[in-house]
Amino acid sequence: MGLFSWFRERKKNKKLKEVRQAGVSGNIEDSEVRQAFYRECAELIDEAVFQSEQAKNEYGLVTNYLSDVQKIETLSGEGKAEVEASARSLLVLESEKERAKKQEPAISDAQKRFFSLHEEEIPGTIRWLREEEEHQREIEGKMKYLAGEKTAYQMEREECLDRNEFLKKMMIGISIGVVAFFVLFFTISQKTGKDLRIPFLLTVIVALLFAMYVVVSTRKNIYNMKVAELKRNKVITVENKIKLRYVNCTWGIDYAYEKYHATSAMQLETMWKEYLRIRAEEELQRKNERQQEVYRSSIIKVLRRAGVVDAGIWVMQPQALVDKSEMVEVRHSLNVRRQKLREHIDYNMKQKEKNEAAIIRFVKEHPEYAEEMKDLIERYRLLAKM
Repeated sequence: MGLFSWFRERKKNKKLKEVRQAGVSGNIEDSEVRQAFYRECAELIDEAVFQSEQAKNEYGLVTNYLSDVQKIETLSGEGKAEVEASARSLLVLESEKERAKKQEPAISDAQKRFFSLHEEEIPGTIRWLREEEEHQREIEGKMKYLAGEKTAYQMEREECLDRNEFLKKMMIGISIGVVAFFVLFFTISQKTGKDLRIPFLLTVIVALLFAMYVVVSTRKNIYNMKVAELKRNKVITVENKIKLRYVNCTWGIDYAYEKYHATSAMQLETMWKEYLRIRAEEELQRKNERQQEVYRSSIIKVLRRAGVVDAGIWVMQPQALVDKSEMVEVRHSLNVRRQKLREHIDYNMKQKEKNEAAIIRFVKEHPEYAEEMKDLIERYRLLAKM
């Protein structure tokens, strides 16, 4: 019976030991296991304390904000009127700022920087480029006109050549006809013995008249051909001069297009107007910001006189200063935040107490390790709780 009693007692003590080791993973006789337990408790306590302190600080800020809400709501007289007027002005300026942000610029940042560097020359360049484009169009018109004139004179010359060729062929035909008539008349005269001097004479006269017509027409065509050639050459000379002007004009225009990243004077003028609009908008925004700073300073000054702790935060939400329903939302949000912070603080304090209790329990159950836990006990002031 004594042997069985010893086994039962040992088994009982073993179960009790396992129960007491709740929170310690492993064999407590192992130094590494104990050290791991100490570190884990210390880390959890430190983290809980850190989180609690952070939450307490935030809780204090939220409480101050709630107190500030009450102070703001109790404002009256000139102070209240000044705050509300400044807040409304801030809202108007903020609205203008947002409107300006929504308007997308029609030029890139690179174009904006380029225009900034060439502000003085661009207005004159636009006027010059517009004149050059008009000049280019005039030259193109003249070149088309001269090309038509040159073609007309060339056609006139070719027509003269064709007429001379026709007259030449006609002269040959007449000559053959005259010879044929002469042979005919001579044959008839020989066979019949009739006197055909009159037909001979008439044939000669007609032949001479045709010959005179051909000569006169040929000389006239030759004259007209020379005149057409002279006029054509003159047109070519003028055309070459105009082409040189056109090339130089076009080169200047193309270079301006490349330099100012435009395809026409109209586009350059449009971009320039957009740059001026952007610059004016930026200046307006700078003025807007200066005005906003004046209104913010006015609000902060009045709120500080009223005892508001963090007056600066209210200039970031001017809607709440003029809209009671908005202020109600702010107060509700602050109350919700404070409740969540309180819950967070309570949770971490419980975690701290839980781990402190685990240390105390371990020391009480295993006093033989009290010495090696001395630093841990002193760090967290647990001696008074034991």
